[in-house]
Amino acid sequence: VAFFPLHIGDHVFIGEGSIVNAAVVGSYVYIGKNCVIGRRCVLKDCCMIADDTVLPPETVVPPFAVYSGSPARHTGDLPEATQDLMTDYTKSCYHHFI
Repeated sequence: VAFFPLHIGDHVFIGEGSIVNAAVVGSYVYIGKNCVIGRRCVLKDCCMIADDTVLPPETVVPPFAVYSGSPARHTGDLPEATQDLMTDYTKSCYHHFI
């Protein structure tokens, strides 16, 4: 059994039931519910993985991209304000948690 380090950036939301085997998850990333992120995937800053998405191993998700489906495909783009929106969203989740 081999273990690979995983780096997760700031203001990242990972939905319930999701499995993350990525190498890098950038900052301001939204991963929906019941997603499977394959081994050694790289999720750049400010991207979104929709609910029930299966991201194949070694996929690189570019900034401001939306991926969905099984297998995942590029299905849209995020606005330039994504960084601010994710900051507000993750702070809201944190305040509901405490």
